[in-house]
Amino acid sequence: MIPIQQIHQIEITSRCNLRCRYCAHPTMQRAKIDMTWEIFKRAIDVAKFCQAHGAQGSLNLAGIGESTMHPDFIEFLAHARQELGKQQELVLATNGLLMTDELAQAMEPYRPIVYVSAHRPEKAGPAVECLKRVGLLAGISVDPTASATDWAGQIKWHVSAARTPCPWVKNGWAMVLSDGRLTRCSFDATGDGVIGHIMDDVQPFTSPWKLCRTCHQDVGVEFPQPAEAVA
Repeated sequence: MIPIQQIHQIEITSRCNLRCRYCAHPTMQRAKIDMTWEIFKRAIDVAKFCQAHGAQGSLNLAGIGESTMHPDFIEFLAHARQELGKQQELVLATNGLLMTDELAQAMEPYRPIVYVSAHRPEKAGPAVECLKRVGLLAGISVDPTASATDWAGQIKWHVSAARTPCPWVKNGWAMVLSDGRLTRCSFDATGDGVIGHIMDDVQPFTSPWKLCRTCHQDVGVEFPQPAEAVA
């Protein structure tokens, strides 16, 4: 068992305004909801604790959903920046459908590093320009084309991504789902990889789980034996 070292992602919403064939979201069975303030504040507190112990790396305010759809998106971003400080790297991945100059300007004081996914080029293009104008654009993601995955076997899509070491289990990363549950991996569309809840006081541990066996990444640690023990 490996102790959780950092909160790598906070899924502030599990809702999305697209239904991409190469994404697990359209068939995702767990609830598609917005994160509450209570859960978000607790998640940031835990990230702050990890930060104080030198373990908190980049914090991504996105999961299997479109973060800009959250009605309190800017307020969440502001709270994260206020609590974690100017030096903390805050990351956001967006499909850009809701990006406007007004939204980009509202984001600018909190300096997130923003990646635009080119799911819909006609929307991603204007979003890129909005973010360029305020100096927040970090890059453009074309992974479904150039570095495709099948979400560890959860969808029917080709895999062209290189087999690389997975940082999640080996490094003790975790993602807070929109309902507050803590999961082992950002590919967890089902919630089967849940290891606890962010409101719990108990220090959770991570370990390899069933998606590790079908993932294009190398988890880097041995699986429990027998194989049936991997939930």
